[in-house]
Amino acid sequence: MRLGILGGTFDPIHLGHIKVAEFCLKKLNLDLILFIPSGNPPLKKASADYIHRLEMVKLAIKKYKYFKVSELEKKKYEKDPTYTYDTLKTIKKLYPKAEVIFLIGEDNVTELKRWYKYNELFNYAKFVVLSRDVNSRKIFANLEYYNKLQFLNMPLIDISSNTIRNNIMNNLPIDGLLPKDVEKYIIENKLYSKLVN
Repeated sequence: MRLGILGGTFDPIHLGHIKVAEFCLKKLNLDLILFIPSGNPPLKKASADYIHRLEMVKLAIKKYKYFKVSELEKKKYEKDPTYTYDTLKTIKKLYPKAEVIFLIGEDNVTELKRWYKYNELFNYAKFVVLSRDVNSRKIFANLEYYNKLQFLNMPLIDISSNTIRNNIMNNLPIDGLLPKDVEKYIIENKLYSKLVN
C-alpha cells in the first residue's frame, strides 16, 4: 500500500488542497491519502479551532473515495504541541506494511530543520516536495537532508488559506476558492470574520 499524508492547519481547507491531493494520488500512484489537520503545531498558529478545521476537512473530502481524514492530532490540540514526528510514528504502527509518503510544499523545505526530531522523520516516511519550478530546487542543494527529498513538479495552484481569510475579513468574495459545503460551514459558524478589529 502506498499511503500519502497531507498534513496542515487547513485553516480553511480549499480547492487548492483538493487539486494537490488529486494530482499526487495519480502521479505518485497512491492508494489512499490521509488528510491530517494539525492539532497544535508549535511553528504555526491556526485562526480557527481544531474542531472547526477538522469538520471542514471532512466536508471537503466526503465524496472522494481515496481520501480519508485522520484525527490523530485531536487528543493533544488543547494543551500540548503536536509534532509530525509523533504523528508519523503512530501512522507506522497503524499501517505497518504501508509505504508512507509525506507531502510538503516547497515553502516547508528549509523549515524542516526546525521541526522536532527532523532528522528522524525520514525513518518513517518518504518526503515528497511539491515543486512549482524545476530550477527552484537548486536553492535547497546545500541542505544536509536534500538527498532524502523527492521533488514532484506540479502546476501552479493560485489559492491560499490566507487569501480566503483576508477576503472574509474584508467582506470580499470567496466564490470558487472552497468546496461549497466548506463555504457554507464558514458562513454558518461565522469563522474568520471575527478576526476583524
